[in-house]
Amino acid sequence: MSDTHASRRLTEILSILQKHHIIRGLNPVKLRCILEDLGPTFVKFGQIMSMRSDILGVEYTRELEKLRTEVQPLDFSIVKSSIEAELSMGINEVFQSISDVPLGSASIAQVHQGKLINGDNVVIKIQRPHIYEIMESDIKLLRKACGMMKMASGTGNLIDFKAIIEELWRTSQIELDFIKEAENIDRFYQFNKDVDYVMVPHVYHEYTTTHMLIMSNCGQVQIDHKTHLKEDGYNMDQLAKMVAENYCKQILDDGYFHADPHPGNIHVYKEKIAWIDFGMMGSITADTQRILSKAITSILEDDIYGLLDAFLLLVKPEQEINQAQLIRQLDSIVEKYMETNFSDFNLGPLIEGCFTIIKTNKVAIPADLTMLTRSMVTMEGTLGKISEKVNLVEILANHMRHKIQSELDLKTQIMHSLQVVYTNMQKGVALPSLSHDVLKRLKNGHLTLHIENDPDKKTLREMRRNNHNITLAIIIGILYLSASLMTLSNLPKVIFDLPLLSLLFFLFGTLLLIRLLIDLRKNI
Repeated sequence: MSDTHASRRLTEILSILQKHHIIRGLNPVKLRCILEDLGPTFVKFGQIMSMRSDILGVEYTRELEKLRTEVQPLDFSIVKSSIEAELSMGINEVFQSISDVPLGSASIAQVHQGKLINGDNVVIKIQRPHIYEIMESDIKLLRKACGMMKMASGTGNLIDFKAIIEELWRTSQIELDFIKEAENIDRFYQFNKDVDYVMVPHVYHEYTTTHMLIMSNCGQVQIDHKTHLKEDGYNMDQLAKMVAENYCKQILDDGYFHADPHPGNIHVYKEKIAWIDFGMMGSITADTQRILSKAITSILEDDIYGLLDAFLLLVKPEQEINQAQLIRQLDSIVEKYMETNFSDFNLGPLIEGCFTIIKTNKVAIPADLTMLTRSMVTMEGTLGKISEKVNLVEILANHMRHKIQSELDLKTQIMHSLQVVYTNMQKGVALPSLSHDVLKRLKNGHLTLHIENDPDKKTLREMRRNNHNITLAIIIGILYLSASLMTLSNLPKVIFDLPLLSLLFFLFGTLLLIRLLIDLRKNI
């Protein structure tokens, strides 16, 4: 970036800030308008910030979700020259025709319909000329302006603008690489090729480059075009259910999901759900999938300790957490939603509540998790525009139940039983810490007791059973540990190259383990 260009761009930015009277303060609407006027880099910056409800106020993130990406279309002569430059040949050698009216004109690229020489109907996504250089120069200016943004926003060190700018540039570089988007499409296709009602565009790799993506045409009917779809005989409730089911599969089964599932990126074509625009995709690990499943199950079963465990596994504490306070906060969320029917279960306020807890307890959450939560809220909004009867949380819960039932085999049951033992042991280990919190609150006069006249016999039985299982698990662990240590001793080896006492300990421990698994199996 030349000094002259940088100076000219800085002057342009300052004039836009002056136009919006930045010195008079900032509000959500003003911030959105400023970012839109500043251009594609800043629009992307705002879109990333809209995903960070954990560090930015909800009123700001909601407003930033409205950022417009449609811009003035490029002249078709520029589009034609760009396509020929990417093909390294004339348009007529590859295409029978290309529409000169764009299907869409966004900040990074423009999309046109076309027909290949072989007769295939395609869409052509062509990057705006020099967009990479423009965004790169803006990023350099943003890096220099980090300190000024902190002062203007009044957030101090609460928001790490430098980290957000680097995340912006990283994600923008990925979105600017259409080869990468083509790979995303191929990967998404592999996960969904056996889903009869899902369509994924076919990529013409022989014509696709870093700056141009050519793929099959999946129609132009968005899933929220209700009037058009009803006239064609579609059932909107069924369409909404299909979209929700596939989205839940992406999260809970595939671990690879569409990160921007707004209605414009979901079409209906030939009685199928067609996903488009794969520039922004999210991934979650198998461990995160299990934790999310545990969190959903805990909310449904009113298991506050299970929810606490899931919460602590998902976040990264920046300081020691007051677990008693955290339990109260999570319990208030669970209580609220226990009184709500599935059909009224709104994911947005639930996630906002979790982000409030995150801010209160000063914990950080991974960027991929913020992308997932934003994606889920977007999907819930999309479903709301299609059908009032389909609820994302209900579909998630049902999908999870079916998944658990399909995985019922000996191996998973043993693993589940061992996990129950481990969870019970964890609760036992946490008892001293919880007791300390209770005594401290009692000493300070802040302890509130809720006394019931009738004892809960079921709870007492569960407590005795848990104590029994914990004791048995500890004994089993001691037996296995002792047996293992004996194998390293100088005791004479008798059977299977093991000392007799070691073998007996292993056998006795195994018998106790089988007994424990049988007991747990009865109580599942």
